[in-house]
Amino acid sequence: MFSVHKWKPFILVVSSTIFLTACSITNPLTQQAFSLNAERINQITPGAGITSSTSLLNERRDAETSKYYVPTITAVGFSSIAIQPSKSLNQRRLMAMRAAKLDAYRSLTEQIHGIYIQGETTVGEAVLTSDKLGAALRGTVMGARTVKIEPTGSDTYQVELSVSQTHIDRLLKSYRRGLL
Repeated sequence: MFSVHKWKPFILVVSSTIFLTACSITNPLTQQAFSLNAERINQITPGAGITSSTSLLNERRDAETSKYYVPTITAVGFSSIAIQPSKSLNQRRLMAMRAAKLDAYRSLTEQIHGIYIQGETTVGEAVLTSDKLGAALRGTVMGARTVKIEPTGSDTYQVELSVSQTHIDRLLKSYRRGLL
């Protein structure tokens, strides 16, 4: 005799298998991968990647070999920890880093915009009686990048800043146009 309770698990498994095989799971990534036409196949060949990389390198080489060569300008600033006005050692360290950074900015400004030097020498009876020398600078530094901040001993911090090639090119163009 045929018992439904005995065959119920078997019937359930067979019917669910038939139902699931009728369904299809669509993944847009696999559909896109399988629907490659001739144009897309040419884009993913190894030769196309090499050609693309070569053209990018050629563009960079052309940009680097311009009419003039201006190296990246770097400046280094120094500051002592002990002379900073604070009771806390950590605060003196932070202040020394800041002072070293400002010293590096001063050096960058000297290199980019120049420095104005004024001197006065007094000679009396063929003897040097007074010699005064003053220096001043004025300028704006934009686009400077902090390269490194590091201690150079137990009491000194060193900060290195640099200005990129692109910024220097912009400055040169502005000077040539008479804007600066």
